[in-house]
Amino acid sequence: MSKTRAIIVHGGAGSGKFTAEDPRFAELGNAVAAGLAAMKKGSSLDGAVEAVRYMEESGKFNAGRGACLTMNGEVQLDAAVAHGSRCRGAGVGVSTCSYHPVLLARYVMEATDHALIAGRDCEKIAKAAGIPIERLAASDAAASRYLEMKRHVNETHPKHARFASFQDEGDTVGAVALDSDSVPSAAVSTGGMWLKLPGRIGDSAILGAGVYADSAAGAACATGSGEEILRSAMSWNACAFLKRLDADSAARRAVGLVTRRSGRNTAGIITVDLKGRVGYSYNTEAMGRAWFDREKDRVVVRI
Repeated sequence: MSKTRAIIVHGGAGSGKFTAEDPRFAELGNAVAAGLAAMKKGSSLDGAVEAVRYMEESGKFNAGRGACLTMNGEVQLDAAVAHGSRCRGAGVGVSTCSYHPVLLARYVMEATDHALIAGRDCEKIAKAAGIPIERLAASDAAASRYLEMKRHVNETHPKHARFASFQDEGDTVGAVALDSDSVPSAAVSTGGMWLKLPGRIGDSAILGAGVYADSAAGAACATGSGEEILRSAMSWNACAFLKRLDADSAARRAVGLVTRRSGRNTAGIITVDLKGRVGYSYNTEAMGRAWFDREKDRVVVRI
């Protein structure tokens, strides 16, 4: 039985790099610390979920309180969790009742027989789980960005606004972890793509796409263009690679698969294997990520 704990988080794959002065830089490191603290008291699932919940609450990413808006100016959130034990997992989509859909997804996995709940029925899940119902509203930054994007769409695609999706801005949040019992877990949360059609569900709500975990392999969490990640079953493939490769090699293989099928600027992924090694890869300009480096005994943050 391994006594090694490991965790790595991401803040989305997309365009644009942010400096050490950007608040997201610090929040990635804080998320790792929050996940580690939770995992020391519990399991890898506790660690992954808490890291993601922290980033949802921060309001600095395209998740939770900082989520992007639909074409209609609404906040609709997707999330999922996966636990290596018996390859369990569940997701929620088009959730509008809580800034923490990752907690809803965990409840669906642990307290129901289902793997996906979407739309208004997410509120029933929240009530059953004892999660406070919240009226979701755009952050000031998201509201300002929405007006800017709508203006651009109206000027360039007045009759085809539904095709003007800003997929490359990233900031979806996710985490994968391994606990002292060698059980891997993953969690992910997102507001989706900017100006998406209302009701759209991306990869982050879907097992095998946005997240996957297998006690015989490890865990993976994807980010990027949801449609392309879905079509490639990216996280499931990453875990298949983890059965014979280390975490970093599996991540590169999974991204390579998406790149060959869908081109560049489409995806990134984080992974953890059963030896506690973490990995990451992306074919975009940047991907915020942070992990605990056991050898240096500190949290490392990279963009």
